[in-house]
Amino acid sequence: MKKLTALFIDDDVFMLKALQRTARRAKPDWDFYLCEHCNDWQSALPEGVIPDVVFCDYLMPKKNGDEVLLEIANIIPSAVRVLLTGDTGEDVVTKVSAITHFVLKKPFSADDLNHVFSCIERLDALNFNLETRNKFGRIGYYFALPTIVTELHQLFTSDDVDIEQAAALIIQESFIAAKIIQIANSAFLGYSRQTVSLEEAIKRLGLKMTETIVISMAVGDCLVAKVPSNLHRLINEWAFNFSNQSRQLSKSLGFNSAMLDIVSMAALLTGIGQLALIAESDEYINSSDNDKQFFVLRDASILTVYILTLWGFSVDLCKVILMQDNPDFHAQEDNEDKLGLILYLVKLKLLCKLEHTEKESLKNLVVDTKIVDWIGENL
Repeated sequence: MKKLTALFIDDDVFMLKALQRTARRAKPDWDFYLCEHCNDWQSALPEGVIPDVVFCDYLMPKKNGDEVLLEIANIIPSAVRVLLTGDTGEDVVTKVSAITHFVLKKPFSADDLNHVFSCIERLDALNFNLETRNKFGRIGYYFALPTIVTELHQLFTSDDVDIEQAAALIIQESFIAAKIIQIANSAFLGYSRQTVSLEEAIKRLGLKMTETIVISMAVGDCLVAKVPSNLHRLINEWAFNFSNQSRQLSKSLGFNSAMLDIVSMAALLTGIGQLALIAESDEYINSSDNDKQFFVLRDASILTVYILTLWGFSVDLCKVILMQDNPDFHAQEDNEDKLGLILYLVKLKLLCKLEHTEKESLKNLVVDTKIVDWIGENL
C-alpha cells in the first residue's frame, strides 16, 4: 500500500511548522513536505514523489497562492489543491474556485485538515488510475457545496433533527421546495393522499433523499450559466427519471428502505457529473449519437464520484455509482453489487432498446431470475 503525501507551501515558517505538527498528529503514516519559497515548490519534493494534496497560502510576497496552484494544476494535475487564506470573502472564493478543490480559512483547525485528509483517503480507496486523476484535475468545474446544502447537512446530522427548521430553510429556494413536494406526491412512493406540506414531504422522502434532491438541484444552479438551458432541463429530468425507475426496480426485487435510498441517491447524483462534464466541454452539446450519449454518461459517473468524494461522501455510495458502468452480472445478494447492476440496466432502458441478440446475451450473463424477467419485459 502506497504512502499518501502532502506538500505545504507558505512563506511563514512558523505556519509551516504548525501545519506539519497538526498533520503528523492526525496522519502519522503520511509523508509531509514543506516549502517556504513558492517558486521552489518542485525542489521541495524528492525526485519521483507526486503529492496527493497540496496546501498553499494565498497571500505571499512573490506570488499569490492561486497562481502557484495553477502551476501545480498544469504540472501535477492529479494533486488535490487546497488554498489557505485569512480572507474567505465571496470575491476571493469565486476567483479561486476554478483552481482549488478546497478553501480553508486561517487560522486553520485540526478538524479542517482532518476533513481534507479523510477525503484524500477516500479518493485513494477508489483506486482511480493516474490518467483519470490527471484528467479531472485539469478541468475547472470546482465549486464549494452551496450554502443551503451545508446548512441542511448540519441540521440533518444533529441529534435532534428539526423538520420544521429544515422546511424553513428549503422553502427559501422555491424551485427546490416544489420539486421535493412533487416527488413526495409521486406514485412510486405509494401515498394515496396528495400533500402540499413541505414538512410532510420531507418526512415521506426521508432525510437522506431530501438532502440528495437539494444537492442535485443546488449544484445544477451553480452550473446553470455554463450549460444551455435546454440541456440543463433535460439532464435534470433524466436524473430524476433514472432515480425513480431505479428505485421502482429495486423495490420490486424486495430491497429494504435503506437500500432503496442508496440506489435513488446514486442515480440522482449522477446528474452532477453530467452537468459538470458538459459545462466544461461543448463536445456533446449538439450530439444525438447514442454511443456518444452513453460515453457522456459513463464519464459522468466517474466525475460524479470524484466530486462527491472530495465533498466527503462515503466510499460505499461512490462505489455503487461507479458500478453502473461496470456491473457485477453475477451479483446474488441484496447488496451494493446488485444495486450497481440495477443502475446499469435502468440506464440501458433509458438510452435505447436492445436488439434481440443483445438482449439474449445480456440475459445469459445475469444470474438473478427476477432481473432476467425484467430484462425480457423492459429492454
